[in-house]
This record gives sequence, C-alpha cells and structure tokens, in this order.
Amino acid sequence: MKFAILGAGSAGQGLASYLSLKGHDINLFNLRSGRLVPIRAKGGIKVSGVVEGFARISKATTDISEAVTDADVIVITVRAYGHKKLLELSLPYLKNGHLVMVMTGYWASLRLRELLNGAHRDVVLAETTLLPLVSEVVGSGEVRITGIKSKVKMAVFPSVRGDEVLRLLKDALPQLVAGKNVLETNLDNFNPIFHAPIALFNLGILERINDFEFYHQGITPKIAEVIDSMDRERLNLAGELGLDLRPSTNGLKQYYGASGKLTYEIFKNCKAYEGYILPNVFDYIREDVPYGLVPIASLCELLNAPNRTIKSIISTWSLVDKIDYWEEGVTARQLGLCNMGASEIVEFVSTGRK
Repeated sequence: MKFAILGAGSAGQGLASYLSLKGHDINLFNLRSGRLVPIRAKGGIKVSGVVEGFARISKATTDISEAVTDADVIVITVRAYGHKKLLELSLPYLKNGHLVMVMTGYWASLRLRELLNGAHRDVVLAETTLLPLVSEVVGSGEVRITGIKSKVKMAVFPSVRGDEVLRLLKDALPQLVAGKNVLETNLDNFNPIFHAPIALFNLGILERINDFEFYHQGITPKIAEVIDSMDRERLNLAGELGLDLRPSTNGLKQYYGASGKLTYEIFKNCKAYEGYILPNVFDYIREDVPYGLVPIASLCELLNAPNRTIKSIISTWSLVDKIDYWEEGVTARQLGLCNMGASEIVEFVSTGRK
C-alpha cells in the first residue's frame, strides 16, 4: 500500500519507518524541510530499538500534493492543534474513497467532519485512541522504536464504516482493533488524565529541572488520588454514553505490563516509564487540556454528570498558561453534539443521523 504520513516528528518518523520495513511505500510530509533534509540525503531513515533496519522513504517532501495525490491512506501524526491545518492542506488532493487516519484522534472525526462535508468528498475519516508505537527521533534521519502496542482502538464517524477500515489496514497495522464508536476511542485516551495533574502539581520542578523523570518522580500518593478522581468522572461519563471502559491505569498494565492495585503503585511499577523525560511539557498540556479534558467536561455539563475535579484542573491550567482553555477548548457544541441526550449522541456517532 501507499501511505502518506503527514508530520515528521517522532510519531511520524516512527510510523513511516515501521510501515516501510513491512514493505509499504511511504511518502513523508512535513511543513518545514529541516527534518526532511537528512532523510532525503540518505533515502530513508535508520531504525533501531525493537525494530531495526533501514526504512526507505519514497518521497520526503514539503509539497502536500506530492505527498497525498498518489497515496491510498493518509495518516496525520501531528499534535491535535495541527490536525485541522494538515487536513485543509490535503483537501484539494483528496479523492472519493481516500482514507484519512488521525493518530492520536482527540475527537478529530467530529471536529473536522464539516471540512470534508464542505468539500463534498466521500472520504473516510478515522481516528485512534493512542499512537500504535512508542518512538523517538535520536539523530538526523534516525529513529528509535521502543515499543509496539499490541492493541490500539480505532473508530470512524459514523461507526458503521469501521469494518472497511480494519479490512484495509489489517496487514499493515494488525494491532488496530474496533472501538465501539468515536466516543469510546476518545474517552479511552488516558493521556489527558495522566499528563495534566502530574504536570500541574510538579510545575515548579519542571520549570527548574530538565531531566525530571515525569511519571516516576512526578507521581505521589496524593497526585495519584487526583488522577483517580478525574478518572471516576471520565468513567461515569462513559457509562452515561453506554460504554464499559476500564480505569486509565489498565492501559499501563495492558501496554507495558505494569502491576499493582493502587494507581501510585502501578505508575511506580511501570518499567516503560523508567527514565522517561517528558520533552516540553507545555506541548502536551496544550493538546491534552483543550482537546482532551475540555470535551469531557463539556459533555459532562451537557448530560448533568459530575465533573468537578476535571473542571478544577482545566481552570487552574488556564490560569497558569494564560490561555482561556474554556474558550479555546473543544466543546460539545463544536463536536456537533449540543442539545442532545445520551441516546441521541450514541445514535449520531453510530449512524451519522441526528
């Protein structure tokens, strides 16, 4: 298959390399050429870690038409605040039947559907709960893949089109499994539940120390209790929407083999987090708060579900970051879910009909 990977950061280079080494043809796009120059010069990316080899890249380009036009699947791998721009750039070159996959979704299928509707294209817009790989750029034209998740949930809006996407990608990305709908894929993303409180309550340290081990040094029993409180609100909302989700720490057990009963213990026992330095924490916050926590809080308001802890975290980050995340964040109205009850929301994301 021919993939266009949009975004040449750690996620994009990791995914491009992984798919190339599996025999697929890869175009790699980035808005700026800096990361692409060494890849062009070498003809690909050197890969180390759990996957090793030299991943050939057919085109490493800043020309979106060159990247997208001849691709079967377009994968957007940048942070949530860059999704819209890349889809807008791609629109003139998308054809009926194209698949656009957003990794990680952060409600992309609902946020961006009006762009596709306005372009009058029959394009399938899919999204994942998390990235399928753990990867990092370790040099010019070099990436290290340190983990491959065994299962990553994927869903499409409307969800009735999910099976065709899984069939198309079953050989390239066999770890993708069907989420019930885009409500499940988004509410099962544990990043906002972890990142926002750990960063907030360690902010003084993070501003002074560059080599702070975010998860292992950042977690304390009291911070873990805040995570648990946020998670209860997330799980309650999921239940209101007919979803049977597990605590966020189950993801650490499933993906990384962590053990323990209490959240604090599970973080401390997560070997994958040992030595992990979260680069530029504000990049994560400016994704996780407006695109992760604000939608949860807004949906809770819509359905009269408890959201006191999550609201407190959002408001405090608005104060700290001098950004009104309630104004900038993604609300139920922006997702097209305003004035709906729980059953109507589920029907809408399943069928596309209100």
